[in-house]
Amino acid sequence: MDISAIDADYSDGGRQHEPFQHLRSTALPFKEVLERLRAAIRAEDVMVLQEIDPQAILARSNYVIGAMRQVLFFHPRLMTRLLGADPSALLEAPLKFSVIAGREGLVHVRWQDPASAFARYGKPALTKLGDELADLCRVIADAALNTGRHADFY
Repeated sequence: MDISAIDADYSDGGRQHEPFQHLRSTALPFKEVLERLRAAIRAEDVMVLQEIDPQAILARSNYVIGAMRQVLFFHPRLMTRLLGADPSALLEAPLKFSVIAGREGLVHVRWQDPASAFARYGKPALTKLGDELADLCRVIADAALNTGRHADFY
């Protein structure tokens, strides 16, 4: 039985999917991007709820991929607003950033656009929350990928 690892090839950074998804790419090291992203989430008084490691999950079945994480985040105060507006929108929470180490040396950070996700419910309170969460995601991503000298993202 051959137990050699299976290289699971994937498109380096993936495509840009505006307006329903956002992408930032940076030359910062993968681990630093993760640390800065976690810190930026906490700085906005939001909770990091879970971190999923697809690299480790795939390795259990003998697949090999580059470094990759999904960082899930939200806060109870946001959840109460969401549920108060429309409990069916629970599927939109928590929010998530994906962090992917590309083979070209860049690290890609992407997230779904909460404004478009929440607006489709047709409820003014959810549209407002979605807009606020879209701003929050941009603030977090920009803070995580900006060294203060200049923006380290493309």
